[in-house]
Amino acid sequence: MNKQAPEIFQKSLTSLDQPGLPPSTDTGFEQAIIMQYALQYAAKGWTAAVVVSDGMVRVVAVPQQGVEPKTYLMGLLQHGYIEDALPGLEAMYGMVDDPDICFNYGVALSELDRVEESLAPLNRCLNLDPSYDNAAIGVSLTKLERYDEAEIILKAAAKIQPDNALIKQNLAATLGRAGKHLEALPYFRQAASLAPDNPAVLMGLAHCLNSIDTHQKEALKVYKDVVKRFPDSQFAEAAKQKLNRAGQADLRKVVGDGYRPDAVEYMIGAMKQFAEIPRKQVGLVTMEIAQLGDKGLEINNPLKRYSLTNLEGDFSGLQLLCYMHVGMALFDPKVDCGSSLQREYEIAKGMTGK
Repeated sequence: MNKQAPEIFQKSLTSLDQPGLPPSTDTGFEQAIIMQYALQYAAKGWTAAVVVSDGMVRVVAVPQQGVEPKTYLMGLLQHGYIEDALPGLEAMYGMVDDPDICFNYGVALSELDRVEESLAPLNRCLNLDPSYDNAAIGVSLTKLERYDEAEIILKAAAKIQPDNALIKQNLAATLGRAGKHLEALPYFRQAASLAPDNPAVLMGLAHCLNSIDTHQKEALKVYKDVVKRFPDSQFAEAAKQKLNRAGQADLRKVVGDGYRPDAVEYMIGAMKQFAEIPRKQVGLVTMEIAQLGDKGLEINNPLKRYSLTNLEGDFSGLQLLCYMHVGMALFDPKVDCGSSLQREYEIAKGMTGK
């Protein structure tokens, strides 16, 4: 038999529309509210706790075979139903002195972008239990761009829990947002060491490395690692974009402000070859190259060779990039395939009379 969910809510006294209540100026008004809600739930066989304070009535009602209120709210949070849990957390926050309720109410507010409001319950949590994890306050302060305060709190938390990857990650992120990338780097490395299978931590490390000129090559290795190990994660696409931009920058570094004659020749070859095969095959070739590109093509390493399922031959990374550019342009001349080779494409078109 499934247990029933409790009912947990709060209402403003001015919004109540309950028949039979005395005027709000009556000395027995608040007690009448409590009795009315208690009797309503008792009639259903429920147990209800009713509190009136600060212009609000707060109710926690549990059926005979019901889930314990705090357990119910924690379950909602664990399954990601933050908005559903918030009204219950808000009501219980006004009824009980419970550090767990205070903490989770504060974190929920922060997650729902009510960051300024999150500080009061998080601080109240620490007042009730000084041993409670205070890193959440640091996270809220970071969101509010109060980096110096957040840094102090998170460094203190890291000393207390040196093996907590999340605290190290949040501390590193705070330092990074404050522009202290060199100071953030060792904390990102520690977080990655403690949580090597967390793509969010690895992406934070990669972004930090990429922000430091002398560590950008290492950043590319981490981005590649994210793409390879977590291809279906939300971070893989962002890592691919970073790798593609880096590849485009490297492509232009080779020739400065000029153009790449080798790329022009590859594009001429692609135009001739695509003219001899069915349009459907051109599409398959283009899509196949795009998929290879997602994993990263070594466009400046002619010794690295690639083969395709839909087109015979042995290709370099730059050659495939050129073939993809030509293929995409055949289907949509206005599309930007992100190859940074539009100048070479225009030259190739002029030389072939396309």
